[in-house]
Amino acid sequence: MTAPLAVQAARLGRDYGATRALEGLDLEVPAGALVGLLGPNGAGKTTAMLLLATLLAPTRGSAALFGCDTRRDRRAARQRLGLVFQEPSVDGLLTVEENLRFAARLAGLREREARAAVRATLDRVGLTARAAQPARTLSGGWRRLADIARATLHRPALLILDEPTVGLDPEHRERVWALLDEERRTRGCAILFSTHYLAEAEPADHVVLLAAGRVAAAGEPALLRRALGAAVVELEGSGAAGAVRLLQCDDLVSRAIRTDRGYRVALRDAHAPALERLAAAPGLTRVTVRETTLEDVYFAVTVCASDDAP
Repeated sequence: MTAPLAVQAARLGRDYGATRALEGLDLEVPAGALVGLLGPNGAGKTTAMLLLATLLAPTRGSAALFGCDTRRDRRAARQRLGLVFQEPSVDGLLTVEENLRFAARLAGLREREARAAVRATLDRVGLTARAAQPARTLSGGWRRLADIARATLHRPALLILDEPTVGLDPEHRERVWALLDEERRTRGCAILFSTHYLAEAEPADHVVLLAAGRVAAAGEPALLRRALGAAVVELEGSGAAGAVRLLQCDDLVSRAIRTDRGYRVALRDAHAPALERLAAAPGLTRVTVRETTLEDVYFAVTVCASDDAP
């Protein structure tokens, strides 16, 4: 018998009055998968996360966690779920350990199980030395790690994280992702996260790119990058448009996107001879050839084609 998907959503959407915050999301997250919802603020990421976390009722469509409908069987859906919200959710008046003890009670752990789980979680997340410290005195990075500790204390099979690293310094961002990776490797925990840091989603198994509440593209990051182009060249200066036309003459351009400084051009071939001629092209102040990223893909699927032709 096939195990149920950690997350399964069909045409899931939410309106706020006349505003369609999320048009219709189709999503499948297998057990142990890492899946990202990507896009800027206002794209619909948080609405999607609240719907899937059973905290918001959909206007249309349906969603299930491990086969449990998020509306009809909400309690069962929540039993295997851990949540990390965009804003810190630990109680600042309680110590780190008290926050975890409270989380253990909410999870239904018995006293002996709760004590063991709190100790193990403090050690696993690196918070043992800060266990007696009031949460309000923690730095932003350590408070976020306390959120991760609270969400993973009961060892859920699914983690839903809304912008888990927003505002963190590089060191704490690395700590957060290391902890999440450990949850996947050691326990097979599925992770669904949202972020506007598109580079963070490069290792994901699957991503959904949202724009203005609609799905602009979805798929495996490597396949999305490959579909756009083998590489990207960034052109700046008064001669940028002419350089794009030069590349188009050799049928190298899969997409040219106008930027504030020039053009971002997706190329079919990263080693074509025409690229060498760009060094002598007039009016160029900067020419950079690099690998295609998810950010390039996002711009390509959300920028109007009529706005970027040279």
